[in-house]
Amino acid sequence: MDKTTVLLKATFLQLRLYLWIIVGVLAVSVITDLIISLAMGNGENSSVSAGNLLDVFLIFVGSVLPVSFFKRLIYLGATRKEYYVGVLFVYAVSAAVFAIFNIAWLQLEKDVIRSYEHTFNILEIFHWDQFGFGGMFGYQFGAYLLLLALLNLLFSGLRHAAGWTIWAVLIAAIPVFTSIAALRSKLTDGLQTLLSNDSLLQGFGLTFGAACLLFAGGWWFTTRRSFA
Repeated sequence: MDKTTVLLKATFLQLRLYLWIIVGVLAVSVITDLIISLAMGNGENSSVSAGNLLDVFLIFVGSVLPVSFFKRLIYLGATRKEYYVGVLFVYAVSAAVFAIFNIAWLQLEKDVIRSYEHTFNILEIFHWDQFGFGGMFGYQFGAYLLLLALLNLLFSGLRHAAGWTIWAVLIAAIPVFTSIAALRSKLTDGLQTLLSNDSLLQGFGLTFGAACLLFAGGWWFTTRRSFA
């Protein structure tokens, strides 16, 4: 069994509890929405795409691995570089898998589910569906990597003063940018440029480039982490 297989297996064992919880919640959501739709009549019920709800799992991937997976691999004899390269591989695989899953789920919604209820899907909300299958995959891949990179940076720096500074700045910036009209407008424009760009090349370039910068910051924290 090669290192890649071992890494993926160890990652799944680390995260499987969170995955089953989310799958369980997803199953309950689908069944509940189906019952409501049948009771109200076709097309009368609206809900968030059940497939998109599964994307919540990426939050656990980006937060649990930097917190607990680091120590486990180090204790097993891996170097910091081996740990970080392995985690980056897991992030890339996770982003790709969820991108493909959401594309397939959108087609299922269009062909079957929307005969019974209306759904809100992030591929349509962010207009990623305008780029075709390849474009939808690329934009999602960049966006999901950006989310994972941000979480990786935040949780890799939990034991470092600079990490706590980043947490403090982020927490303080959210109410400031959402409460002041001028800043709220800039925040909206920035998010739209990042996540809902009419140019696939620019949208992917911005999300992927930002993710790479955040991953570099995560590596900086990783080189300074203690084993305790």
